[in-house]
Amino acid sequence: MAQGTVLLADLNGRDLVLAVAPPGMPPTAHRALPCASLADLEQALGAAMTPAVAGDLVGAAICAAGPEIDGAITLTGGAGFTLTSGWLRSVLRTPRLHLVNDFTACALGAPKLAPESLETVHAGAAAKSGAIAVIGPNLGLGVAGLAPHRTDGWVAMPSEGGHIDFAPGDPREVAIFERLTLRYGRISAEHLLSQQGLIDLYADLATQNGDRLAAMDDIAVIALCRQGDPAAREAVSVFSALLGAYAGDIALLFAARGGVYLNSPLLEHIGDQLDRDAFCRRFLAKGRMQAYLQDIPVYLARGRCTLLGLSSLFSASDRRYAASEIKYLDC
Repeated sequence: MAQGTVLLADLNGRDLVLAVAPPGMPPTAHRALPCASLADLEQALGAAMTPAVAGDLVGAAICAAGPEIDGAITLTGGAGFTLTSGWLRSVLRTPRLHLVNDFTACALGAPKLAPESLETVHAGAAAKSGAIAVIGPNLGLGVAGLAPHRTDGWVAMPSEGGHIDFAPGDPREVAIFERLTLRYGRISAEHLLSQQGLIDLYADLATQNGDRLAAMDDIAVIALCRQGDPAAREAVSVFSALLGAYAGDIALLFAARGGVYLNSPLLEHIGDQLDRDAFCRRFLAKGRMQAYLQDIPVYLARGRCTLLGLSSLFSASDRRYAASEIKYLDC
């Protein structure tokens, strides 16, 4: 009987998500582990390689938060360690290994999402042969594109577009930008469209209101927003508007007529608190290109899109067959 297993892993510099699946099939379950160093990763991968998995392994696909350059990824978050294809092959004992940027994997997974995993943020009519863009504000700001390849597949377009300069779009954002620039220096899109960005937005607005601040994280800001706290509600509204403006820019950049997909744990936490009116208003506010953007749908995608994308790097033909199944020609 055909058999074989692939190991799939998503690493962001703080957490590691692991799954196993038959080649070419999406994983049905995954587990998350803390992972902030190369030693943590080696230990986690070693524990995942149980005798059953190791004996049936046909390959592995791993994505990480950072640009892939010549078979290596240095994580751009606080962890800062470097993964290499050679090191991973030696740890996993498999020559068949894919190492890609996390949002390259996310882009590859977008077309595989089930309809029930998608929630429409901006309605539109996706072009069947149109490119797709994926965006994910979380620890950082991930972005990638996906272009149709002939009629039978997709080509992922990696990007480090989360690190472009931030541009304020109205007087409220200009004031925030000026205050944060005085504090931090250069402000990138990622600086505001991330967990830390939401915290900084709340801290800035609460300070302007004269509030006394305690130590805060993004989950606490979202909780305050749900409770009706004025500064938290305004922070989430500003975040929503900035995300809409950025999504419009990325849709134009990739000509993403096939849709824009938003996928990250932070957005799932924000959930129904996302200011959709602010998002859509800024998504469309591109002057003469508003009509171009009008028909582009934007979806909030739930789940581990990266794992779906990693699974697509293998196919059913990668399975291993038992010797009794192999038929020989009698020449």
